[in-house]
Amino acid sequence: MGKFKKRKDGRYATTVMNGYKPDGRPNTIFVSAKTEKQLREKVLAVQMSIKQNLVVKTSDTPLAEYAKNWKDTYKSAVGINTKAMYDNIVNHYIIPSIGHLPLNQIRRSDIQGMINDNQTHARTCEQIKMTIVQILNSAIDDSLLVENVAKKVVLPKRKKAERRALTEQEKTAIKTADLTETERAFVLFLFYTGLRRGEALALTKADINLKEKTVSVNKAVVFDVNKSIVKDGAKSDAGNRTIPLPDAFIAFLRPFLRSLDTFYLFPGKNGETYSKTQYVHMWNSITKNLNNAVTSDREKAIGAKPIQGLTAHIFRHNYCTMLYYSGISQKKAVELMGHSDLKMIMEVYAHLDEQKEAVRDKINNAIAL
Repeated sequence: MGKFKKRKDGRYATTVMNGYKPDGRPNTIFVSAKTEKQLREKVLAVQMSIKQNLVVKTSDTPLAEYAKNWKDTYKSAVGINTKAMYDNIVNHYIIPSIGHLPLNQIRRSDIQGMINDNQTHARTCEQIKMTIVQILNSAIDDSLLVENVAKKVVLPKRKKAERRALTEQEKTAIKTADLTETERAFVLFLFYTGLRRGEALALTKADINLKEKTVSVNKAVVFDVNKSIVKDGAKSDAGNRTIPLPDAFIAFLRPFLRSLDTFYLFPGKNGETYSKTQYVHMWNSITKNLNNAVTSDREKAIGAKPIQGLTAHIFRHNYCTMLYYSGISQKKAVELMGHSDLKMIMEVYAHLDEQKEAVRDKINNAIAL
């Protein structure tokens, strides 16, 4: 066993002998703790594990090699988007930064440094920590490590993403923009139903019931790089739902459906659903035409700001806002939005309650003798 050393971060560390490598060099296991007492206890636990053959002699496996095997073995069956996230984090962040380090030489400071290098992207840092924690936990289960040094790395503060509804300018542009029938149909589905992007792209004629004035949501398109895949079932069990269609939308929808000779409402090549490239092209066209509508009349354009950052999810938040102002209960809103619990809807409704109260206060203060 090596000497106890106090590191710059205040923790005590040492190494425990675990036999020899094939080339004759000593094979050691790194151990650290907050206090010398805790370190002695950890050292004893490691030594006992070695005696019981619970610790193998390959703990100097490079992180890059182990991470790739972990991803291919334990994350092969996850969803397409989740797999893409792990691929991105492992291949573009973990391996280039600390992949060269042997498992038993990785320090918390190494992982903290990787986090610090990406601190301007808080969400990416969260994904890095989540992934490396899972990888090192797996290494512990495989008896290659005795502790997970990634658990206590500090993440940068993440600014809460601003959720907003459509602006009045955007609503006006939707009504007046020179959109194709397909583009208008897609925008109106988002506006009148609050569907997620993938749910709208997966819609078929069979999902629309004009007699009952409803749309059934039971599948979604997910993108595997550029290729689209129709996934049966919505995002969750709660995502499978039936949404009422307003009369204003039905008036547009009847002739639109009659004009279609395809199974999907938004078909790509060969009658399949849109590829990611096709979707991006359509959305860029929509936002361009909406901006053209804003600036088409020179007089109206004076002082008008271009529409920026418009996404399909903003339409979804706008739909939730309309449910609130329509007096729809939180429970019913959860059902219509396809959420699995009340949390998201409660946040939106609470925020709108605060806004309403603020308006009342302003009126009370302004209109007074």
